[in-house]
Amino acid sequence: SVCSCSNQLSKVVCTRRGLAEVPPGIPSSTRHLNLMENSIKVIQADTFRHLHHLEVLQLGRNAIRQIEVGAFNGLASLNTLELFDNWLTVVPSGAFEYLSKLRELWLRNNPIESISSYAFNRVPSLMRLDLGELKKLKYISEGAFEGLYNLKYLNLGMCGIREMPNLSPLVGLEELEMSGNNFPAMKPGAFHGLKSLKKLWIMSAQISLIERNAFDDLTALVELNLAHNNLTSLPHDLFAPLRYLVELHLHHNPWNCDCDILWLSWWLREYIPTNSSCCGRCHAPAHMRGKFLVEVDQTAFRCSAPFIMDAPRDLNISEGRVAELKCRTPTMSSVRWLLPNGTVLSHASNHPRISVLNDGTLNFSQVFLTDTGIYTCMVTNVAGNSNASAYLNVSTAELNTSNYSFFTTVTVETTETSPENIFPKFTKPVPTTSTGYQPAYTTTTTVLIQTTKMPRQDATLDSNDKMQTSLDEVMKTTKIIIGCFVAVTLLAAAMLIVFYKLRKRHQQRSTVGAARTVEIIQVDEDIPASAAAAATTATTTPSTASGMSGEGGVVLPAIHDHYNAYKPSHGAHWTENCLGNSMHPTVTTIAEPYIIQTHPKEKVQETQI
Repeated sequence: SVCSCSNQLSKVVCTRRGLAEVPPGIPSSTRHLNLMENSIKVIQADTFRHLHHLEVLQLGRNAIRQIEVGAFNGLASLNTLELFDNWLTVVPSGAFEYLSKLRELWLRNNPIESISSYAFNRVPSLMRLDLGELKKLKYISEGAFEGLYNLKYLNLGMCGIREMPNLSPLVGLEELEMSGNNFPAMKPGAFHGLKSLKKLWIMSAQISLIERNAFDDLTALVELNLAHNNLTSLPHDLFAPLRYLVELHLHHNPWNCDCDILWLSWWLREYIPTNSSCCGRCHAPAHMRGKFLVEVDQTAFRCSAPFIMDAPRDLNISEGRVAELKCRTPTMSSVRWLLPNGTVLSHASNHPRISVLNDGTLNFSQVFLTDTGIYTCMVTNVAGNSNASAYLNVSTAELNTSNYSFFTTVTVETTETSPENIFPKFTKPVPTTSTGYQPAYTTTTTVLIQTTKMPRQDATLDSNDKMQTSLDEVMKTTKIIIGCFVAVTLLAAAMLIVFYKLRKRHQQRSTVGAARTVEIIQVDEDIPASAAAAATTATTTPSTASGMSGEGGVVLPAIHDHYNAYKPSHGAHWTENCLGNSMHPTVTTIAEPYIIQTHPKEKVQETQI
């Protein structure tokens, strides 16, 4: 025989026999069948149909490329199925039919490229699933693990995965192996739903950043291995939700021992005091290189409390709507919210309507009137705390006619105007100058009518009650509108009265008499004697003129208007003898004549509407 039997035919071993197919004649009483390290390529349908008592089937390290549908028919008692180290390119979902007692499935090291949705839903009894070393794996469907609510162990190590797959259907998972993949960052929600997980291994996964709240869902975690990654620091209180964590491996990471690492040093001393070698050494700065994390002294640093980059703001909102209060802070700090009733919420808290998002925002899926109050965002790091508060006011809408908001704005502006320009002109606004007038005052009256759709009334209400409610709402709306129009009318009348008073006062101020200016202009040319005599005759009586000449007084020229000008060409040709004969003998020269020039000017006053 090509196989050997033991334990009264309950175990059949057919390893390293060069078999190209499953040999016939296997006893029906066999419980353990080992066909490893052969050359089997295809598992045909009904190959094991007669092995009703078979519990363990080992087909690893063959060349299996295809498993036909129904290949495992009849194996109602099968507990363990090993298919590792073969040439399968897809998960043989159809072949798992009727394996109602299957507990362990080993598919490690197969060239499987994708895992489709519901790939294992035919084996809900599965408790251990090994999918490690699927080096050609490129895609894992969102529903790949649907139905595996009994799974306790899952191996996805060394698969080249770049994003954490959806593991939320695995509500009973206790051990997860994710080492040897490529996760540059661990983000919040990556382990959503894994409330039962106790052991998590993510070694050699090239992790350089773990965001705050990334492990908040792992409330039952006991062991965490983050060794051999690229971590330099961890967010403040990252392990606070992990109340049962007692074994932590952080070695072989380039830790930067600065203010952001102090909380971790304190936490390790408090919760893992007996195993300092597990938790790595400082890589920077240079003077601290090689020091264990638990030995970092807080007094060697000068750290500052965190700052809130986007503080929450007061919010008025209607009942039943979605609301958010933002609180954006540095990534290495922790965020908690203090509610009006004294409850403290974090990202890991379970509240039916209120949650803390990954960025620190407080989110309300639906607000109630009882949510009204002051909410405080509390940001913490090793140096201290920073708080910021906001008031949330939840109210019910008074009107219930539609879900739209209507805004009516009436603006009345009064300005002074000049008498010449009573009627305003529509011109572009210009900068106010010293000669202009600022508006006396500007009044803006805004009438706001906001209505929000209220929750639908109970279907059992009487139709008459509905009609009465609608009528009351219409009457209320009408009263508000009438009141608004009355207010606007009274305001317009007041503005008109003020306008006329200001106009009258301005007219009184603008009645100013015209002013005149006098300008004396000196004339350089000599004035002939006849011209001087004529001017004297025009302005004085003959007797007065002769008297003045006889007394030796100087005769002044006549006062000319500004449009008169002295022109020598208008008179006769004068000589010095003629000039001397017309003057007193003692006067040899005459003063230069002057012309007094007047300019009427009216005061101009600009006004602005």
